[in-house]
Amino acid sequence: MQNIKLTVTLLVALSWLSPAQATTENQLNAIAKMGELNGVALQCSFMEQMQRIKLNLVLHLPKQRELGDWFEQKTSASFMDFMSKDSSCPDSTEFVEQVDAAIMNIETTFKQ
Repeated sequence: MQNIKLTVTLLVALSWLSPAQATTENQLNAIAKMGELNGVALQCSFMEQMQRIKLNLVLHLPKQRELGDWFEQKTSASFMDFMSKDSSCPDSTEFVEQVDAAIMNIETTFKQ
């Protein structure tokens, strides 16, 4: 019984010390999708969508540097991938729908 209490206490302490590790895979995937869309928005000059993406991250994500870094990494990877593949910009209406879906996913995934 003593070992179980020690293990639980250690796990709680570790999650407090390293908040990004307490983030679930679904949460990281939701942030990654927002980063992917942000990279496309940057490349295609969809300024309003970039603003919506960032605003919703600020509104729904815990204030943790690691989560912001994760978003920035995914944005950069998406931007570079778009350029290297010489991709075409999506239809703006279709892109808005993708951003809407990603925002709903962020809201649901990070609901407290």
